[in-house]
Amino acid sequence: MIFTRQSVAFLGLGLISGSLASALRASGWQGELLGWGPREPSLKRGLELGIIDRYSLDLDEIIDSSDMLIIGAPPVATGDLLAELLPKAMASAHQPIVTDLASIKGWVIDRANCEYSRFVPGHPIAGSEDSGVAASRADLFSGREVILTPNADLDPIALQEVTAMWALTGARVTHMPVADHDAALAASSHSPHMLAYALTMALADDPLQPMQHGGGALRDMTRIAGSDPVMWRDIALTNRAALLTALTEVEGGLAHLKRLIEASDGSGMHAYFTRCRDVRRAHDRVLNPLFEQSDSNEESKP
Repeated sequence: MIFTRQSVAFLGLGLISGSLASALRASGWQGELLGWGPREPSLKRGLELGIIDRYSLDLDEIIDSSDMLIIGAPPVATGDLLAELLPKAMASAHQPIVTDLASIKGWVIDRANCEYSRFVPGHPIAGSEDSGVAASRADLFSGREVILTPNADLDPIALQEVTAMWALTGARVTHMPVADHDAALAASSHSPHMLAYALTMALADDPLQPMQHGGGALRDMTRIAGSDPVMWRDIALTNRAALLTALTEVEGGLAHLKRLIEASDGSGMHAYFTRCRDVRRAHDRVLNPLFEQSDSNEESKP
């Protein structure tokens, strides 16, 4: 599958979109990378870093100049921008392919409220607690999953091109219905972030200052609490129902564990912890793809 687009524009230039631009360039793809946004500083920084080739503050100019438009913004801003962008793309002479990077699909698609057959909703399952275009990494998507949520009316060429683009980054592409995506991500990504925030808040004002005495466990559990507050506010607001369901499931698991501890039920705790260890280890290839690749590379050395 070959990516044939010759010009790709990023509408919003931050960690994820900047990393995608960097990955495309690192892949050897020779097309032009453009940037657009409501604020110029991040675009200037992206140009200085060589992540994009040029930028404009004029959305119509970017639409006319690009074969593919990629929205890199928090969910609410993505939905608002799509509502403006898709009618313009549909009316343009060359009808560019449009895709997005938002971690919510249902709310974003509903907010866009436009049946444009060349819009491919997407979500790369990759990120960092860092933010901003300066934190971009060309290897961010290597071995990671990218979920596309195509509908029945989607132009197959648009789907093929978006899939081919992600293949250049080393990602693996899967397809899911919109509702399944939002429910799965509420459980796998959104609720862990909420738990990291809640744990950090619980420790923030403790007079014993446990944050100053933490080791690897606390570091790993609270790392994502350093993520972009705007992004996670938007995710909680736009995926509210699915997130509440996922958090209720976590509360049930925690309540069960508390009962085992209260009862000093050693055998019950052993069974609980063993089950958790087995589930986690069974998914290590997915959750640690770069680690797996490193192990494979080591094993293949003479």
